[in-house]
Amino acid sequence: MKKVKAALPLAVSLALGLQVLPMSTSSVQAEAVANAAHHSARIEVKRANAFLTNVANGKAKEAKRYFSRSLQSKMSEDNLKTWWSALTAQFGSVKKIGISVQGEVNTVHRNIEIPIEFEHVSATLTVRFSQNRQIDDWRIVPEERQFSFSTPPYDIPKNYSEKQLSIGKAPYELPATLTLPTRSKHQNVPVVILVHGSGPSDQDETFMSLKPFRDLASGLASQGIAVLRYNKRTYEHAAKMSGESKINVDNETTDDAVLAVKAMAKQKGIDSRNIFILGHSQGGMMMPRILNHTPDKSVRGSILLAAPSRTLPELMLEQFAYLVSLNQLPKEQLAFFHQQFAILQDPSFSPAQPPKEFLLGTPYFWYDLAHWQPAEVAKSQDTPLLFLQGARDYQVTTEDFEGWKQSLSQRSNTSFKLYPMLNHFFTEGTGEKSTPDEYAVSANIPSYVIDDIVKWVRETQK
Repeated sequence: MKKVKAALPLAVSLALGLQVLPMSTSSVQAEAVANAAHHSARIEVKRANAFLTNVANGKAKEAKRYFSRSLQSKMSEDNLKTWWSALTAQFGSVKKIGISVQGEVNTVHRNIEIPIEFEHVSATLTVRFSQNRQIDDWRIVPEERQFSFSTPPYDIPKNYSEKQLSIGKAPYELPATLTLPTRSKHQNVPVVILVHGSGPSDQDETFMSLKPFRDLASGLASQGIAVLRYNKRTYEHAAKMSGESKINVDNETTDDAVLAVKAMAKQKGIDSRNIFILGHSQGGMMMPRILNHTPDKSVRGSILLAAPSRTLPELMLEQFAYLVSLNQLPKEQLAFFHQQFAILQDPSFSPAQPPKEFLLGTPYFWYDLAHWQPAEVAKSQDTPLLFLQGARDYQVTTEDFEGWKQSLSQRSNTSFKLYPMLNHFFTEGTGEKSTPDEYAVSANIPSYVIDDIVKWVRETQK
């Protein structure tokens, strides 16, 4: 099991370093802040441990004792019991609970991490606390191999600064980072808002050894363009989202992108006339809907990276068939998804009353994805669009890229660029098609992709 290291607040580090020095006023203040942070962390560790102990022992009522009001409303005692039962059915019984430590502290949550050794797997439970020390959410992730991350040559910290923000409001407020060009102190600059692909994702869109959104933020900011990135709702608020009965793609993706646009329109240092949105994968697929939901003319242009032009189930079946050919997915799973997607396409299917044979869960979400035709919607829109696609991408293929081209052939404000060596996450490789193993290799978005985005933004901005 990997060791989870505590991330000490800066104030704590400063206080530890100043203990042997004469105490100035600033030192006293630093020590006071450190003591307060340490006291708060102790309370949170105690409450996180109590939560885990109670839920593991079937004491759901006691486990909910320190829940925030919003979590109380989303997570019933029965839901809590069901979650733990399903978890242990998959991971096995608890063998050992490790030492709880303080994790990340962001603008929305203070996190406590608890390593747990189950019968079949080791995992880390992250318990998220609100600013008033109430348990506001949690997520549990099985431990995987340690991945390393590389820093691209264009990431030069002196060229940008970062400001921690939050977007939206309770119960789904999200921590965000605004990366600002250093030379923009006395002028407003354009901004690019980053919208994730499918699944829970942090603000860097971390996947194995890749952090594409971090690359984009440093690369664009170094050339004078601000970037906003945020933790996805299903990442920061996993437990509360699981308690929602009618989750759809708007709850998961669209709504927060719209809130980010509204936030940037009011943000100091941002040119509100030049707000751009960049969507990767599912984020690109939902771009036409995001544009329909944002205030009129508030978005100057959109960049779509590896964006599906087809329905997602159609795309997934193609992707899964390829994984079967690589012996990385059992044939039985492909057959299962064929059956489930056929149920979704049945004209009689109702997400309000799905048949008992439908086993994917969140029926509103899947029904939405199965019937969303992004390229058709984009035909009637007039926001400038830039499409970027890796030719080696096996998840969203050049068929989707060509689908966008064909559907939007009558529009004059669209641009398309295909990169021969790039995969789904826009890192380079060899061979006709990439494979999942490629994502385990530490790599970055090439500088020529950054340059192409910068060039298009500058040409498109007002």
